[in-house]
Amino acid sequence: MKRIEYIKFGGPDVLKVKDFTLPEPNNDEVQIKTHFAGINFAEIMTRMGLYPGAPKPPSCIGGEASGIIEKVGSNVSDFKSGDKVMVFAPFNSYSSHINVHKNMLIKLPDCFTMEQGAAFPVVYITAYMMMFDLGNLKKDEFFFIQGAGGGVGTAAIQLAKVVGAKIIGTSSSWKHEKLKNMGVDLCIDYNQENVRKKIMDYTNGYGVDLIIDPIGGKQWAESYKTLSPMGKLIVYGNQNLVKGNTRSIIAFIKELFTMPKVKPFEMIGANKAIMGYHLGRLKGAEHKIKAAITDIEGIIEKGHLSPVIGKIFSFDKANEAHKYIQDRKNFGKVLLDFTNA
Repeated sequence: MKRIEYIKFGGPDVLKVKDFTLPEPNNDEVQIKTHFAGINFAEIMTRMGLYPGAPKPPSCIGGEASGIIEKVGSNVSDFKSGDKVMVFAPFNSYSSHINVHKNMLIKLPDCFTMEQGAAFPVVYITAYMMMFDLGNLKKDEFFFIQGAGGGVGTAAIQLAKVVGAKIIGTSSSWKHEKLKNMGVDLCIDYNQENVRKKIMDYTNGYGVDLIIDPIGGKQWAESYKTLSPMGKLIVYGNQNLVKGNTRSIIAFIKELFTMPKVKPFEMIGANKAIMGYHLGRLKGAEHKIKAAITDIEGIIEKGHLSPVIGKIFSFDKANEAHKYIQDRKNFGKVLLDFTNA
């Protein structure tokens, strides 16, 4: 059995292939043979020592995967050996074999490949819950996606198309054609253009009804100013902290001083809201995650969702995969291939 561990906090090269032995699954667990593992920005932050609550190195890493069940615990009745599944596996998915609690399993839809299954759990549930549980996005509302070309961004585009929202997205210019083909109405190059001005001009000064923004303090302040009356800004992650390959004190201090100062009394008068979302910190609200999964499964059955996969790396090239994402080369999800591990 093989897995990827970060042997210390640092750059992509701290990711190493390790041999390991996995015990038998507990009564409430299944054991899967991993086919593909999805890579999320949270794992890059984990590797760098920036993710709150992450295990200290050396440790396995990852959050989601697809695979086939090989062993089933005595208390598991809804799944059997041979089932194809998508799984949540916090800090554990970059692995050829995984023991997974039965509540962290989702049956692979018939229309999904194994690759798509590994690209689904984290980004689609994150996007769905932000957009509809928190954001209450509706038809014809203006929806602004910061970082539209990433995993969450491409998932959010597909979900927004289902409800008929008007989609605005930022990305590097080379991604714009792909975003327009997915249905984005206005693409903005955040490297070259004044994002807020472009949005305000496009909406005739109205602003946007909902924003999802993983970038960081300076962008959050600009996003808040871009909200329409009754608009909502949802923040998740903080990509500005990921500067270079290791933790940066300068980046942390810069974020601290550019973070918008939240003043609830002022928000009352502005009719605006700021909310946070963290899928990994929803303990006690698992029923809401299950409800979101049920809703998304209905959308999948209607053929509206198809995870976008940008590139697949062999599992032993995990360091190259992380660098690829940090260099902003990906469009959609990046996966690790464990089929031959």
